[in-house]
Amino acid sequence: MTSGGTEPSAGRRWDRLVDFVSRGNGRPGGVHVPLSRLGLPGRAWRLLTWALAVADLVALTRTMWACLGFFLVFPLLWLVHTRYWAAAAAVVVFGVGIAAALFVQGEEDWWQAALVTVLVCLVTGTWVTRVQMARADLMTALADKERAMEALARTQGELAAAEHAAGAAAERERWAREVHDTLAQGFVSVVALSQAARAEMEEPEQEGGPALHERLAQIEEVSRDNLVEARALVAGRGPSALSSGGLDAALRRLAQAQGRRGVEVSLCAPAPADLPPALQVVVLRLVQEALSNVVRHSRAERAEVLVSAHDGELVVTVGDDGVGVGGAPEGIGLTGMRSRVESLGGTLVIAPLRADGAGGRHGTVIEARMPL
Repeated sequence: MTSGGTEPSAGRRWDRLVDFVSRGNGRPGGVHVPLSRLGLPGRAWRLLTWALAVADLVALTRTMWACLGFFLVFPLLWLVHTRYWAAAAAVVVFGVGIAAALFVQGEEDWWQAALVTVLVCLVTGTWVTRVQMARADLMTALADKERAMEALARTQGELAAAEHAAGAAAERERWAREVHDTLAQGFVSVVALSQAARAEMEEPEQEGGPALHERLAQIEEVSRDNLVEARALVAGRGPSALSSGGLDAALRRLAQAQGRRGVEVSLCAPAPADLPPALQVVVLRLVQEALSNVVRHSRAERAEVLVSAHDGELVVTVGDDGVGVGGAPEGIGLTGMRSRVESLGGTLVIAPLRADGAGGRHGTVIEARMPL
């Protein structure tokens, strides 16, 4: 256990030692700051430093005052060599020169003085080098962090722009659904009623008759309802049909309105009275769009609407006895229905009511299931 835990630790220490000894700072010109700021190449600095070292050693053979030159030579030896091992070797070589100069001068403790000087210089230089390397690592880390922060800021900006674009697209889709399910449906009803009124006006026996007056009254009613829906849409309120009598009353009025357009609608809606407002809106828009499609496209005579709740689900079913969907692609209305249902975690299924029918009338059933 001890050897297993010691060997990796020793290996890491050895790796750090090798890295420390062999590392260089990569400074332009091959020297440390501040020498690199003066513009001379590293080779020129090393030649000048060794020339000064030789001159100081020569002076040391004549006077001890030359020891003051050590305070200049030793720092320069560390500064002009960017590798630790090179600087340490230069200090040792200069220390040998000091010992030789003191021996020539006749000093008795020549080797002790040279040894102490070299050791002090090596310890001090090693500490300074480690501090400088740590500072360089810190500056590199700060630069990396700054680049990472800039990249993060760019990513956040791109994400905000994407979220803004997605929000704008979702808002456009919501407005498209609301306009299609309210104003567009009302305009379609107005057009259909106007066409029926004009056809009745072209019949001489019906000119000015009760049927024409009824059509005009229906056009006025639909137009007023459309105006109310438009005001509610602009104000950001819910459907105006839900404001008077709730969902059941709104579905009954919707069934009666479609009945006046030639389709007999059977309504069975024993839905819970405490449905969330969002779920009520989806049910109303779903039935509204489904019955509108029945009247406009299916050539059906009868339609049935069933709203029920069981097993924690609200099930809305709209069926008709028309010609069926016939594999036609989904338009804006059906796509909007599916999007509304799926936004509440539900599913929407559109299928033929029967596999085969008389006169090519298969019928269509739309079933939506949404969690309560």
